[in-house]
Amino acid sequence: MKTVVFTVDVVRDRAGVLVVSWESSGVGPVELAVGPTPELIDYDQPVARVDGATRVSLPGLGPGRHYISVAPVDGSARVLAAERVVPLEGASNFRDLGGYRTKDGGRTRWGLVFRADAPDRLTTADLDAIGRLGLQAVYDLRTDRERSRAPSALPDSIRRETLAVGDEASRPTPLAELVHRGRADPVPDDFLHQVYLDMILQDAAAFGRVLNGLGAPDGAPAVIHCTAGKDRTGLAAALLLSVLGVDEATVLDDYTLSRLCYDESRMARLLPRLAALGLDEERYHAVFGAPRHAMASTLDALREQYGTVEDYLIGRAGVTPETIEALRARLVVPAPAASV
Repeated sequence: MKTVVFTVDVVRDRAGVLVVSWESSGVGPVELAVGPTPELIDYDQPVARVDGATRVSLPGLGPGRHYISVAPVDGSARVLAAERVVPLEGASNFRDLGGYRTKDGGRTRWGLVFRADAPDRLTTADLDAIGRLGLQAVYDLRTDRERSRAPSALPDSIRRETLAVGDEASRPTPLAELVHRGRADPVPDDFLHQVYLDMILQDAAAFGRVLNGLGAPDGAPAVIHCTAGKDRTGLAAALLLSVLGVDEATVLDDYTLSRLCYDESRMARLLPRLAALGLDEERYHAVFGAPRHAMASTLDALREQYGTVEDYLIGRAGVTPETIEALRARLVVPAPAASV
């Protein structure tokens, strides 16, 4: 039986070394190749050959983001992966939505759709790194006021779509509402869920524009972002991954990853503001961070009202069935064929 690689994970350890692990059937050797983009992987010069193991460290690759190919030596299909979090200095929640398994055994493609926090603090080095992603479009879900306070540092050469989800002129964002009240007690445990339901109902057209844009011939590579990259962006990512066929547990895992990506410096800036509202850090994470129950209950409510995420997108958000098929064709790598 030929060796088939199913999934590949890439993480950076504390020393900055990439650690690659994979799942496979069969026990044949594999070769690992590296490149700065999916198109520029040097398959002729593998960086490692591994036999009898499913994990290897790759020191000495240098700075920046690297795409890793794991390919069975017997000629079976290679599998591509990268670090999920793009390592940047001025943004901590800039993530690739590639590599997620779909229910039919496929995987979402790396390097085509990213989700992120606000790109207002990007450094020169960050812009160089982002330039290598080949972004064609950016979907900015912030309000006009947010964009005015924190202008994007992304270059003007990237097409910008401004969609103003949860426009605070009439519907404040969660923390903006608390600032207006001047206190955070009592705040119900389902506060964020209620905010998400409001967005699902009131901003369906904006979410539809994101998916319609991604489905266009020049719609990707692209990045979707708001301010923190977890609420509005989290909803957009959950809708996209769901309609691509990613199972709900994985969709929720992607959503909750925002808590891990909310770096210490950003949290340090937020803590005094939370204290003034009567919120400690634990309560913030339980109610406003990225609590799994908030997104899970929102997806449950969406299905209860509309049937499926696809029904919601077609019926309320203005996404055509043809666009959904185009998204699946473009953003999903089909399951590898069985080998004997």
